[in-house]
Amino acid sequence: MVPHACRKGSKLSASEEEYLEAIYREQSKAKQRVKVSELAQKLKVKDPSVVEMLSRLSDKGLVTRDRSGAALTDRGMDEAIRVVRRHKLAERLLCDVFGHELPGIHEHACEFEHVFDDELTEKIDELLKRPVTCPHGGIIPRSRGNSEQPSLEPLSDLGCGEWGTVATIPEEKEAVERLLALNILPGSKVMVTEKLPRGAIMLQCGKIQVALSRDIASKILVKRAAMRRVRRRAGRGWH
Repeated sequence: MVPHACRKGSKLSASEEEYLEAIYREQSKAKQRVKVSELAQKLKVKDPSVVEMLSRLSDKGLVTRDRSGAALTDRGMDEAIRVVRRHKLAERLLCDVFGHELPGIHEHACEFEHVFDDELTEKIDELLKRPVTCPHGGIIPRSRGNSEQPSLEPLSDLGCGEWGTVATIPEEKEAVERLLALNILPGSKVMVTEKLPRGAIMLQCGKIQVALSRDIASKILVKRAAMRRVRRRAGRGWH
């Protein structure tokens, strides 16, 4: 069972849960305190709204904050893990049981994840045979010990000629539609062939070459292949 975070007083609102989830995701990526401006951009709200919410979460003992940003307390981390787990299991339910197509399941999961209580979450987890990852490749956390992706880095960090195996893709519908059309999904093997001056990245994916914006490439996490970089030989293409 996932440890039940201490909910003193009233139950957390859907908005408070969304903030905890956002802080958890950003904190997991950057390994540092999350700035107000980053949360505002992620949640599409104004900075004063973020400051007000962080104050409420701080009063409940779920976050700490200072001028450098906010971070989850141990209680806040436990609560955030519960929220993220529910969200990713909701995605799995939509995909595996209801047959929902991958684009859009993140947005639909956001709509009804907040109605899951701990008992229902456990039943869904058991029904799905305790999946390890969500449909986008992200780890489904059940405790602080299994909440991080191992040894992954952004696709945009690979150099020309370097291979990687896609571990996770971004969740937003437009990005998923783009990657699905290119067959870039968790488990796909890709090689960076060229980085163009304006930011686009050329990839070898199977037998075809495709172009991705650096923005999308930076949100795709890969496991770098343990092999030497392949270099272009003049007039001979790729080997």
